[in-house]
Formats: sequence, structure tokens, C-alpha cells
Amino acid sequence: MQGDKYHFPNLDNISVLAATILLAYALTHFVSLSLTEFEIQVAGVYLPITLNFSTMIAVLITGLTATGAAWLFHEHPGLEGEISVQHWLLPSLTALVLWLTVEQVPFGGQWWVAASLSSVVLVLVLMAEYMVVDDSNPYYIPASIGITAIALTLYFILAIALHSAEVRLFFRVPALGLAAGLVLLRVIHLRAHGEWALGPALLGVLLIGELACGFHYWPLDSVSFGIALSGPVYALIELSENLLDSESKTLVQIIVGPAVVLIIAWGLAVLL
Repeated sequence: MQGDKYHFPNLDNISVLAATILLAYALTHFVSLSLTEFEIQVAGVYLPITLNFSTMIAVLITGLTATGAAWLFHEHPGLEGEISVQHWLLPSLTALVLWLTVEQVPFGGQWWVAASLSSVVLVLVLMAEYMVVDDSNPYYIPASIGITAIALTLYFILAIALHSAEVRLFFRVPALGLAAGLVLLRVIHLRAHGEWALGPALLGVLLIGELACGFHYWPLDSVSFGIALSGPVYALIELSENLLDSESKTLVQIIVGPAVVLIIAWGLAVLL
């Protein structure tokens, strides 16, 4: 079939994109710029904000990945000029979270190994996103499962990274809330076959932000903190999917699955 070549993205293009992002990862270790510090006042509280080269690289990596993904998916015949923004969300989040993780590794041999593995993960995410554009793709089901698993794993890693780095609550809460909203938006859009779940995503931003604020004061280590937040994110995904298919399910069937996920996640968070 003529469309068989579209089961996978162009390997040359995806390699160029991964190599460019890997180069952006390394820039912070070869280029140094002076810090810019300023303060903002919110409700009478002064918050010092440091703008450094790492912050600029974080913005660069996110924008570069989104632009590269748009370029990569532009040639997919299943889109044919349609908006492909839903396929940019997870790759951009992947590049950013992996960069935050890699930056925790001392620069040297281990850093290059971690950065190279991050590039491999990013390539796999881009390939999975490419495969789920067309549900007739023979790899659609494993790719969709992989996207869900990667999205939740990335959120788990992000929560651990922000907690272990002791990021201030003022910045941690919106970061975790917005990331939860992006995960919900992407996974539900995939499972609902193109339906944008803006309501559940907004609910996720608010609810997970509130939970992140509350768990900040609990005596949890970083891994337990990540589990305590990742569980509700997955529970919201399951609940939203059940509500979208509520005509064929009873109220008990809609609630039981998400409730079990919450019980298991919070039980593990307490026991660890």
C-alpha cells in the first residue's frame, strides 16, 4: 500500500530534531550568561525571580520541540493541513522534563549517557505520536498505550524533580497543575478519538494544584510526593473517560475504577 511508508516518520527528520534538542541540552555547559534578578509583589509578598541561561534554555527546548514536531507531522497524509497541536503537547513536555532530569546529573560521561538516553526517549515519543495520527496504523494500539504510560511517567518524574530540588511553592504549584492539565488534555483527546476535554483538563489544573499545595506540607519524600500526585492524575483520566461513555455504564462503574486508583496510589505514598 502507498500509505505503508507513513506508518513511521521520516527517520532523517526525526534524527535531526533529536540531535538539535540534544545540542540545546548541552548549551548550558558551554555558554554562560550573567544572572538577571528582579522581584515581583503578589498580595504583599515579595518574590525574587532569577532569570538565567538555564531558564532561557528551558523555554528554547519547549519551543524548539513544538516547532520540530509541527514540522515532522506536516508531511503526514492523515493530517492534510489540519491543526496538529495535540501531537506537540507530549513531545514538548517530554523534552522539558527530561532536560530538568538530565541537569541533575554532574556534567561528564554520565551526563552524556543520560542526555543520549533522553534523546532516545524523545524519538520514541515522536514516533508514537506519529503512529496515532491514523487509527488504521497497525501500531496504533501499542503506540496509544505507550503515550499514556509515558505521559504519566513524565508527570511522576516532574513531581519528583521539583520536590527534590525544593522549588518554592509559588512556582511548584502552577508547574504541577499546568503539567497535569496538559497530560489530561493529551491522554483524554487520544482516548476519546479527537474530543478536546477542556473541562476535565481545567479541573485537573485546579485540583492537582490544590493537592500539590497540601502535600507540600506533609512529611513525604520525593518519590512518595510523586506517587501521591500521579495517582489523582490517572484517576481523573479514568473518571473523564468513564463520564464520556456514561450512557453504557452505571454510576458505580464510573466511580469504582478511579477510586481504586486513588486508594492504591495514596496507600503506596504513605507506606513508602
